[in-house]
Amino acid sequence: MRKWIKYIKDLPIRWKITLWSSMFLFFLFLSYNVFQYIVINNGILNYEKQNGIHQLKEVLAFIQSDDEPLSLKQIKNSKGYLTKINEKNQLIRVLDMKGNVITSTSNNVSPNWQQPKTVKHQEYKVIRNHDERLLVLRSPIVTDNFTGTVEIIRNMEMSDAFMDKVFLLMLAAGVGSLVFSILGGTILAKKILSNIQALTLTMKKIKINGLEERVPVNEKNDEFAQLGSLFNELMDSLEDSFLQQKQFVEDASHELRTPLAIIQGHLMLLNRWGKNDAAVLDKSLKSSLKEVDRLTNLVQELLELSRAENSLINPVDVEPINVWTAVQHVVRNFEVLYSNYEFKIRHSHESLYVNISSRHLEQILIILLDNAVKYSKKEEKEVVIDCSLINEKVYLKVMDKGIGIPEEDIPYILNRFYRVDKARSRKQGGLGLGLAIAKRWVEKYHGTINIESKESKGTNVTVVLPLFNNSL
Repeated sequence: MRKWIKYIKDLPIRWKITLWSSMFLFFLFLSYNVFQYIVINNGILNYEKQNGIHQLKEVLAFIQSDDEPLSLKQIKNSKGYLTKINEKNQLIRVLDMKGNVITSTSNNVSPNWQQPKTVKHQEYKVIRNHDERLLVLRSPIVTDNFTGTVEIIRNMEMSDAFMDKVFLLMLAAGVGSLVFSILGGTILAKKILSNIQALTLTMKKIKINGLEERVPVNEKNDEFAQLGSLFNELMDSLEDSFLQQKQFVEDASHELRTPLAIIQGHLMLLNRWGKNDAAVLDKSLKSSLKEVDRLTNLVQELLELSRAENSLINPVDVEPINVWTAVQHVVRNFEVLYSNYEFKIRHSHESLYVNISSRHLEQILIILLDNAVKYSKKEEKEVVIDCSLINEKVYLKVMDKGIGIPEEDIPYILNRFYRVDKARSRKQGGLGLGLAIAKRWVEKYHGTINIESKESKGTNVTVVLPLFNNSL
């Protein structure tokens, strides 16, 4: 038994579905047939019993006539009447109080199949006599002239023959149902698993060909179509993440390679002959220290970007912060650093609260203001910060009148290490990570960041964050 259980457990899902669905369908059909057989059998038995009771009442009415009950002699001579009312496969007999047969008539029923028996109350029962099933009905007779019992024994041969045919028919139907249930289970399993097999095949193709493979999705909006769509969406996200990581590694390698190569070149120069030349030594040390600073900044920004991407933040758990207060704090610091720039703050509300860490909001503002300052024109040293409330959302816009961004570069400007003019950006100290970090932090707090820019006209960067519910 354990071997069979283990064998069933080890079967493929397709055969398990076929087996269990077939067994379930066959069990349902078998239960229905058994119930139907019992109902038919009980119906026929009840029909035979009602006929027997009707016959019994006729005999009792004949003997116990209200006008003049029959005498013993008349009962003995009543065989002709009893024969007349008797039916096929039935025995009628009248017994005296001692159980002796007074009169009897039989149609295909042997008197020896059931011994005579007197009763004091009506009795109905079904008994077996070898292969024959008999319905026995008995009722007492009490008149002024006679006391005894009427017996009717009905052979249920015809009913049994009919039930045998019903049984054979149901048996044939049961075998047919088993065959069809197996066939149906196989078709059902094939139908159910066809989409799973497609998913498995796609996974194998992904293992061989790469992440570009997708599951074919049928037009029906069923659970398997939803599963296939969800898998494809996950693969799209995974492919995007993979490509971003690949691009990140390539860009990081490129950014690290340049300062390292410069430092290595200066060290080799000093090692060969430059250490004896004070001017070359001073120049090489200064250049090397500058590149070390670039490496330090790059590593710090990479760590900050990693934290922004991997941090799990629930904005509800963050203490709300007043946007106006945060903007004022950052702007005051920038006014100290860039005294030759004019920073203007416009606002419609002084009590705009958002669920964001003060450190993260200030970091976002610093990145936006730093870019505005870096890429401003020499003659246009004005940066505007606008705070407003629109449709229960806080809009924080940083506007400059700088060199702007080419239209074709705007869709990529938020990507890591993306710079419009790499040579110019490197000269100005840009690493191409600031806006990527700002974007990650904004998205962590369920916000959005949008950039509008025109070359030589300036750039507007808008951060949209949900308003804290209890702020108004």
